[in-house]
Amino acid sequence: MMETRQSASLKTLHYIGPSMNPILKAGDRLQIISYDEGKIRAGDVIVFISPRDGSKVVHRVSSVSSQGIKTRGDNCDQVDQWVLDPKQVLGRVTRAQRRNRRRRIFGGLLGRLCAAKVRVIHAMDSRVSCLLRPAYDELAKMSIFVRFLPAQMRPRVISFDRAARTELQLLLGRRVIGRWLPERTGWSIRRPFRLFVDEASLPENPGKASVVRGQLSIVKEESLPENTAEASGVPPEADQVSGGNKEL
Repeated sequence: MMETRQSASLKTLHYIGPSMNPILKAGDRLQIISYDEGKIRAGDVIVFISPRDGSKVVHRVSSVSSQGIKTRGDNCDQVDQWVLDPKQVLGRVTRAQRRNRRRRIFGGLLGRLCAAKVRVIHAMDSRVSCLLRPAYDELAKMSIFVRFLPAQMRPRVISFDRAARTELQLLLGRRVIGRWLPERTGWSIRRPFRLFVDEASLPENPGKASVVRGQLSIVKEESLPENTAEASGVPPEADQVSGGNKEL
């Protein structure tokens, strides 16, 4: 059974988070259209209100039934725990702009094929990562490359207060290379950037985000813009500084 929803006024928003990588990346500007009386299809990339904390989330529809709508991030191992009511869906992502490039975001059958392709690539990458992980971990612990970073390239931490939680992001230049979320046991840092981070200097909770420690320049931000949406959910290849998740 296909679901419909009422119209929404949301038109554009900026994407953050890793769970729709690589189709969407942090900083992408998304074009959203409402479904009005149209059908919500498996494979569509939708914006919805998270049942967990009320934030805006961008994920792909994995299935639609009489019970509701199930979603999953392209970069996530599992389907989201919640089942959405059509009224929680704000609209469908049709295009994404990254710098000067504007591209179409496919839904329906083509969207499902895009998601399947991403997961095949992730599975292959995971096998290679298992082989290289021990050497990578040892190099990261030694912090050999940290000392060679020029001052302007040193990682910095930004704290965002939004909805019902606080998130810390680790930036190298303009690139988001890591995140800390309250529901996780530690930092999640993208490969290969652990080689350039002094992990001992990272703050372990938002309360430390106003203090400069070691190699890090830490900045406090009070809130995110209202037109920002997060693709929530733990990325399957996330490299936990103090955890057991797999690596990007």
